[in-house]
Amino acid sequence: MYPAATRPGLPDYDVVIPCHNRAHVVADAVASVLAQEHAPTRVIVVDDGSSDDSAAVIDALARAGAGRVVAVLLPRNGGASNARNAGAALCRAPWIAFLDSDDLWLPGAAVALLRASAEADIVCGHFRRVEGDGHPGEPECGWWGDDIRVALSHGGVIGPSWSIVRRDVVRRVDGFDPSFHNCNDWDFYTRAAASGATFRRIDAAVALYRTVAGHRLVADVTIGAENARRVLSHPLFRQHREPEPA
Repeated sequence: MYPAATRPGLPDYDVVIPCHNRAHVVADAVASVLAQEHAPTRVIVVDDGSSDDSAAVIDALARAGAGRVVAVLLPRNGGASNARNAGAALCRAPWIAFLDSDDLWLPGAAVALLRASAEADIVCGHFRRVEGDGHPGEPECGWWGDDIRVALSHGGVIGPSWSIVRRDVVRRVDGFDPSFHNCNDWDFYTRAAASGATFRRIDAAVALYRTVAGHRLVADVTIGAENARRVLSHPLFRQHREPEPA
C-alpha cells in the first residue's frame, strides 16, 4: 500500500503512536508516517484502553500493514505516558518518533528531522496548527534554538509530534513519567536535558498539530498547574530561578 523505501545515509527509526478514543483519526496518523519518503522500520500503535472502536481500527491497520504496523492493545486506560512507554519498549531502531494519534506528519518530515541526527540526540522541527476542519496555520515552534535549559524553564517548548529522539535517551531517562496526566512531554524533555542529551532545532515544518473532537478532562487546568510546578522543581532549573527574597 505504501512504499517501504529508505534514504541512504539516514538512520532507521520507529514510530510510536499512542491512541485513546481516536478511532476517527488514528488511521490518518499511521498513513502519514507510512507514506514518508524515508520509511519507518515499524509503526507501533498503542491503544490505551479505548472505549470506542480504536482497538478494532488499530488491529485492522496491523493486519493490513504487512509487518510494518504493530498493534498493542492495552486492557485499561493508563494515560499517554504509559502508552508511549509500552510502544517504546518494542522499538529496536536507533531513533524513535512519538506521534500523537490526532496529529499528522507532513511529507518529508522524516528526512528533515533525521538529516540533523548526527548533530544531536533530540531533533525538533516546526508544526502547523489546525483547528477543527480549518486550514493549517503558519509554522510554529516554541523553542528558538537557544539554551534548551532556559527554554524549558519557560514551558513545554517541544512536542513529541514534531520531534525525534534517540532510543538510548528514552531508555536512559526511563521514558515518560506515568504519574503526569499532562505536562508529561515537558517533564520528559526536561529529564532528557538533565541527562546530558543534546538538542537541535530545524526550520522545517514537519507536522500538523490538530485539534479534533474528543474527551478533555474538566480539571486539566488545575492538574496542569500542579504538574507545571512539579516540572519546574527539577534541579535542571535551579540556576534559572529568581533568587529567594532575603
